[in-house]
Amino acid sequence: MALLPTLLPAALPATLPAQVTLAGLVQLARDRAERSRPKQLAMLQPFLADLSLAYRENQDFLDRRIAEVAAIGDALVPVLLERLQPASAGDSGRNLAANSRRVLERLDPASFVDALAELVASGNEVARIEAINLLGHAATPQAIDLLTDLIGRTSGEEYRLTLRALRLQKAAGPAAKVVTALGSSDRALRDDVLAYLVAAHPPQVVETVIQALANERDARLLPNYVEYFAAAVREHDSAARALLPLLDPERLDWQDRRRLVQVLATVAPRDHEPTSRRLHDLIDSGETSALTVQAAVTLRSLGDRQGVTKLQRILNEQLRKPQRKRESALYEQRANLAFAIEEYGDAIADFEKVLEFSDGGLAMTRRAYVGMIRAEIRRKKVANATKAMKASGMTAPEIEAIGLEDPVVQEALQQDKIRSFLQSLAKDAPPK
Repeated sequence: MALLPTLLPAALPATLPAQVTLAGLVQLARDRAERSRPKQLAMLQPFLADLSLAYRENQDFLDRRIAEVAAIGDALVPVLLERLQPASAGDSGRNLAANSRRVLERLDPASFVDALAELVASGNEVARIEAINLLGHAATPQAIDLLTDLIGRTSGEEYRLTLRALRLQKAAGPAAKVVTALGSSDRALRDDVLAYLVAAHPPQVVETVIQALANERDARLLPNYVEYFAAAVREHDSAARALLPLLDPERLDWQDRRRLVQVLATVAPRDHEPTSRRLHDLIDSGETSALTVQAAVTLRSLGDRQGVTKLQRILNEQLRKPQRKRESALYEQRANLAFAIEEYGDAIADFEKVLEFSDGGLAMTRRAYVGMIRAEIRRKKVANATKAMKASGMTAPEIEAIGLEDPVVQEALQQDKIRSFLQSLAKDAPPK
């Protein structure tokens, strides 16, 4: 297949003779491309044998070689596109096509979408697959249009690759065409659809997703539905009602139930009676855990402060019992509740109790120090925060990692005093 016309702008000479027709422009581009081709092939030649290796068995080596080819630049785009169409269907040709695609991913696929459109329309199966993959990395509406059109015309592996490409694009537009596949009996396909919906978070298909959730029989997919509603829906009565049955222990495991309770803080409307009633039931069960702490915090977000008051009373009563007054897990729960309602001094006092009575091992001790650091930073007690950092025994990268999930900590880590402390900590760290 001749891909030259799709690369015409890049192929034109810097200066053109006057009165050149469009056909003349195409011929000029073709002539220049033909003159450049031997040089392009010569630049690629030293890499061809390596790019013909299987990626899975040689990943580290090939990642380096792929980076080296990409560093040569856009000049190699035409000859790399040609390698997406192997002359034979053997392993070597397929490997070369796949690795050429990995190079092209780094060379702005949006700049050669027209060439990808030709490959998608070709009869070459390998070329079609690799072109679909590349469309997921092409940041342009044309790529999304091409992928949307493919949704109605592909099946099997090509359909899944198209879904993956749309997920990478986070393209919400095709959602109405995609979401119908949640009715498929193919569990893997439903998983792919949900992954796309979570990434693209299209609100316009919420009613269809609610219906699909009601019919879902694979418990492994239920957390994906929760994540879609978390990403796409705000204060939605029907969505909240659809999620509430998943709070039953038989439907989700403990961690996923906790995540669901957290999600209800934004999915349920304020003062949503069914949600409030169900969360109060969790607290009234007498269980003291991170789940009930999250239930109280979510109730507060929905405008109901009674949950926090009730859980505080329960935790205080439990800690007054002689057999439980040294139970570090209870102090951790009370500390997390205090932190969530911005009572940072109380949170720090309880995190200190966790450290004093800790029987939960290194993980609980680390969580207590992280909680103290986050609370002290919110109180703008920089000296106390660095003191907690030092006492924690964490390395500088481990402390910096706290900021990846906490923007307040991330901002504080840029302060001169904390930066100086972290630099000193890194300098004193033993060599690996």
